[in-house]
Amino acid sequence: MTRFSIGGDVYGVQDASTSYSLTNPDAQTLRFQVQQGDHAWYDDSSVDRSEVSGATNIPGNTPLNLNYQFMVEANGPNGSFVNTASGWFIVGQMHNDDNASGVGTSPPFAIQLEGNHLQVVARYVQPGQDPSNGAGNVQMLTLWTDPNPIQTGVYNNIQIQADVSNTGGGYLKVSINGTQVVNYSGPLGYGQATNWEYGVYRSTAPETVAVDYRNMTLLTGTAATSTPTQPTTPTQPTTPTTPNVAPTVTQASASPGTGTEHVGDVVTLTLGLSEAVTVNGTPTLSLNDGATATYISGSGTNTLTFQTKVASTDTSTSALAITGVNLANGASITDSGGLAANLSGAVKTFSGLQISTTPTVPTQPTTPTTPTTPSTPTVTQPVLSVADSSLSVNGRGGHVDLGTTLSTTDPNDKVSLNIKGLPKYETITTGDGTTFRGGDITLSSAQVASGLTLTSYYRGNAHPVATLTLTASATDPVTGAVTSATPQTITVTDPRPAASSGSTTNQGHGLHHHHHLGSGSSTLAATVPQTTSLPNYDTAKGSQASHSFALLNQYLAGGSGRVDGGQIAAAISNGAAWMQNSFLTKPHH
Repeated sequence: MTRFSIGGDVYGVQDASTSYSLTNPDAQTLRFQVQQGDHAWYDDSSVDRSEVSGATNIPGNTPLNLNYQFMVEANGPNGSFVNTASGWFIVGQMHNDDNASGVGTSPPFAIQLEGNHLQVVARYVQPGQDPSNGAGNVQMLTLWTDPNPIQTGVYNNIQIQADVSNTGGGYLKVSINGTQVVNYSGPLGYGQATNWEYGVYRSTAPETVAVDYRNMTLLTGTAATSTPTQPTTPTQPTTPTTPNVAPTVTQASASPGTGTEHVGDVVTLTLGLSEAVTVNGTPTLSLNDGATATYISGSGTNTLTFQTKVASTDTSTSALAITGVNLANGASITDSGGLAANLSGAVKTFSGLQISTTPTVPTQPTTPTTPTTPSTPTVTQPVLSVADSSLSVNGRGGHVDLGTTLSTTDPNDKVSLNIKGLPKYETITTGDGTTFRGGDITLSSAQVASGLTLTSYYRGNAHPVATLTLTASATDPVTGAVTSATPQTITVTDPRPAASSGSTTNQGHGLHHHHHLGSGSSTLAATVPQTTSLPNYDTAKGSQASHSFALLNQYLAGGSGRVDGGQIAAAISNGAAWMQNSFLTKPHH
């Protein structure tokens, strides 16, 4: 692994080792890029990764302070950012020491992207609990999601203050561009040391993405608690030897970006500048529909927001455009040195964003001579594919891929998969680590697409066969119409375990670097441990016990497996009716 130093801290490189994976545009900047299929040597094909990871772990109950600037580069039309990763898209994480935990884990906290919106999530377990995703103990908290899409080509100032502890004193505070967006106090992490890791780590997706980090600083201990809330290192000398450069408009965007807006609709216009600016008064933007957009917010940052509401007096246009910036009545936009911003870059036409002020005239209904029957809403039947309708899985933690896929020709339909018949000793886990139990469960199309794994915890000596009934359904989001495909079945057999001398061979599982729960969910599937208790045999009636043991002896005479105390206890507690149904009717072979 390649290692290098940032501010005296040693980091290791984790990427696909291509020429573009990790570059250094200048002394303060690292640029990370991934294409589909780019991953580190230890990853599988389901992830794309280009990251650097701190080589030194930070002990729990240690204050830490992170300051850096972060930017995403445009990869979509009209300078937009596109992210279709269905599982996760992490751009900065406090990573758990999985070697100490003994299991793979998701990060105790992470800065990530949900679509094109910045998001902060945190996770923890109670002291002593297993932090692996499959154990069902991890509590995930979505602490903040930016309501506005992230702006491309614009650096965001990010500060993180935290103490990763689940035994008291844990906290997480996050500020974006000088505004605190997270102030959380409570358990954090899994009771292990952590290290800072940043770059791009996502579930694989087709689009190429690149992010830039600069001016990264990491302080721990007493140095972290005395650090000011904003970075103090200026990007330019305090006393410049060359003339100061005025801030400029680097980007103009509209939300919505396309479609037709009518009277009463609100359009939000955003200007990205080359540096933070101060706004005095109320600047406005002139628009080609005859209206103006009024300044709303952004002073002190490099992003200014304006809004306009379509009025009946506006002029209809096929492409809304900003034609100029107005600084009336003493309004100004200046940098910290008082230099006025160059606003010429704000002029822009938004192709595809139409303004229509023509009221929609409703069609007058005709009086039918006879009542008409409304047409039945239509919805496209989904397609459920089952790779193998007969599966076999070992008990005591064995697992097998269900091999199911869902598809539909209507991308607007909400598609789901219902599974009935799952026995109590089996679970189904999605690709993001969410585990489901019960005889009637429903999964979203995204959960099915992430991959479904069936795990058996059967501990008996029989070879039970369960029949799972799978039904794919689609719902029209507008009409609510529902259709279902023909149900399909999968039989799952837990093979009879081989005779042994009492030792149990553990199944080996490679320790994955990360396992993730769902990009954007704040709740987990509830999993309650199954408890088994032995009945009080002293109160069993003599006739019932004698009858039960007689049936048990009859079963043992016809079988070759061993019997443990759990089987005998079950026979006594359930009585003659259970024994007749289970032992006498069971094939003896």
